[in-house]
Amino acid sequence: MNLKIRGAFKMYKLIFFDIDGTLLTDKKRIPDSARQAIQDLKKKGILPVIATGRAPFRIDEILASLDIQTHITLNGQYVVHKGEVIHQNPLSVDSVKRLALAAETNKQRIAFCGSDEILGTSMVTFGQKGLLKKMIQRVPIAPPKKVMKLLMRYVGSSKRVKPILPHYYEDRTIYQCIIHTTEEYDAFYQEAFPDCHFTRWNPYSVDVISKGMSKAVGIQKLIEHVGIDISETVAFGDGLNDIEMLQAVGMGIAMENGRTELKEIADDITASPENHGILKGLQKLNLVP
Repeated sequence: MNLKIRGAFKMYKLIFFDIDGTLLTDKKRIPDSARQAIQDLKKKGILPVIATGRAPFRIDEILASLDIQTHITLNGQYVVHKGEVIHQNPLSVDSVKRLALAAETNKQRIAFCGSDEILGTSMVTFGQKGLLKKMIQRVPIAPPKKVMKLLMRYVGSSKRVKPILPHYYEDRTIYQCIIHTTEEYDAFYQEAFPDCHFTRWNPYSVDVISKGMSKAVGIQKLIEHVGIDISETVAFGDGLNDIEMLQAVGMGIAMENGRTELKEIADDITASPENHGILKGLQKLNLVP
């Protein structure tokens, strides 16, 4: 952890929240303490912002439940402020085609993420519409970790991989790809795709976005749009895709349940979501009661 606490007890204007492992508990619930803390921020004129690797349409239930209109999605590739898209940075057509070919050659599942739909051979394409979509976003009980481990091993395996059809990505704006691949392929992808940025989120899957992009870039685009300084921002996160974000903001706070690499660069560490980490972190900055 970075022991230098930057700007404690100053008045911050924007607070960024990752979703999974930060706002959401292991049981996929937003604690009442976090909900109330976000409402208290609004009462003080402080803007809460979602910053996630998820696609926009995969967070609309959460946005509605918290009454949040500003969000950074797809790991910084797509930024919306009060209903207006203020920044978007899709992967190049060439990069997407080459990623599709590499995944097919290596017999790996892949998802092609647009702003309103995900297509591909990955299981993350399930539950995009109707009741199943709502169930996935609202489900209060997460599958046991052992089940999730077996599931991710399955999607990361080369068995029964369906063909990657051209309509999954052709004539579509693709902001992010998700490739289900084991760590032994990391060096191959990084060498073969110098124009892309890879972030591993479990032993069997990686997010792929444009080189030089991250949640931090999305944050920079947002603060330029609203006209505030980066020193007036706070961010909460738990994963490897939160590293650049916590390094960029005025106060970067890692969750206790977060990755060791993230906690090492954070300005402070708060409790887990289950132990009211959002509330405690904001209270420590004197931002909420």
